[in-house]
Amino acid sequence: MSKMPRQLTLIAFAVATLLTSMQAEAQARSGKSRIAAGQFARDSAEIMATIVGETAAFYNKDFNAWASQWVHAPYVRVVGWWPKGGVTVREGWDVVSGEVRQLMKESPNPNPTANQVRRENINMQIRDNVAWLTYDEYGLNTGDSNMDMPGLTRSTRVLEKRGRKWRIAYVGWLLQGPNKNSAP
Repeated sequence: MSKMPRQLTLIAFAVATLLTSMQAEAQARSGKSRIAAGQFARDSAEIMATIVGETAAFYNKDFNAWASQWVHAPYVRVVGWWPKGGVTVREGWDVVSGEVRQLMKESPNPNPTANQVRRENINMQIRDNVAWLTYDEYGLNTGDSNMDMPGLTRSTRVLEKRGRKWRIAYVGWLLQGPNKNSAP
């Protein structure tokens, strides 16, 4: 399967580091952070690399790379809404991974715009080995109705640090759809 080019990974990491270091400084000044600004910046960059990697693997239809970004446990959840499927609730790793595997089987061609997703308004909080974040994500309409999330998606993620790697435990999304600011 297609892999995210190293250059794009480094660019995503650099952008995430810049954005989160500004947030880390603001949290440190406000006294709200429970971890040092340097550690917050490192964790934030790693968390964003997990988010970017999971999204790219999903759209590139690389199940193993996608699964490597997730906690594999019964408490994993995906909750969302989109026009094609309405309210979506998936509970447990076996259900979530089984559905994604089936989606990738039904629509096996990698999405050429997988690395063109844009994220804005990132709000991240980190407490020990747990992090949550909200952000606005903008994707393109590529014509793949099983996998596309075109336009603005309001997203929430909860991650756990397992060993030295941040992994996704919860995904929440609401596809708001196209608007004047939708282009990545």
